Amino acid sequence: MALQIYAPSYLANTVYHRHSLFPKPKFSIKSKKPTVDADPTPDPTSSSKKAVVPGQGFGSSPSPSSGSNKKKPKGKRERASIIRRSPVEKPAFLTKEEEAKAEEQRKNESAFLLAWLGLGGIILVQGIVLAASGFLPEEWDKFFVKYLYPSFTPTVILFLAGTVAYGVLKYLENEKLKDQK
Repeated sequence: MALQIYAPSYLANTVYHRHSLFPKPKFSIKSKKPTVDADPTPDPTSSSKKAVVPGQGFGSSPSPSSGSNKKKPKGKRERASIIRRSPVEKPAFLTKEEEAKAEEQRKNESAFLLAWLGLGGIILVQGIVLAASGFLPEEWDKFFVKYLYPSFTPTVILFLAGTVAYGVLKYLENEKLKDQK
């Protein structure tokens, strides 16, 4: 199947005018395999008019000339059978002891991540204050340079080291679980 676009010939030789910047192109679709109701010579300029047979698209009802005169009552459709599945259940291989241990580990991990989020917030505030200290009054600037500036770098190093350690710990836990399976 090919799509051909026909543009008027005056556009090929002239500059576009203000009123004809985007002329409507004419499209024609040619198929390598002609069908029964397809026009064998789809020429957009042809003036011969033929009777157009409406095609059957998705969801269209069959026409009386298609051979099936069977009428279905409106609103009555055939339904596919519905297969009910049993709901997914938790695996029963964990004992009460293991569940309690896993719950405690989740609580500890959540507390650690919340503390780490707080440390990241402190680093963000410290960085903004240090960046804006040149625009603040002289007394504030001296205070920030004396107390905040020396503690900023160790705080960032602590945050990075803790993040790397947490990532390595989770990776090793994941590898240990893979080896058990």
